[in-house]
Amino acid sequence: MATSKEFTEDVLDAFGARNVRVRPMFGEYGIYCDDKFVGVICDNTLFLKATEPGESFAPSLDKASPYPGAKEHLVIPVEKFSDAEWMHELLDLTWAALPVPKPKKKP
Repeated sequence: MATSKEFTEDVLDAFGARNVRVRPMFGEYGIYCDDKFVGVICDNTLFLKATEPGESFAPSLDKASPYPGAKEHLVIPVEKFSDAEWMHELLDLTWAALPVPKPKKKP
């Protein structure tokens, strides 16, 4: 099942004014925050990269692979989308734990 446009809009709304964007990727969507790749949306499910701070903040979240061969990510339940403070905190912790993307080489 492909992700609906409405679901991607719900994810963006859940993150509020943060600098979060989604980009089409492999038929689904990648999630970027300030140009760091932080997760994916697959089959109308939000997956954030599993980081030690994120897992410590939300130890009860399930983990699953968003697609075959992918590392396990944290599965964010839709019920959490309405808790802006919780969503922002998890995103901030995840973002801070991920490395800065390497600069793209110019051709």
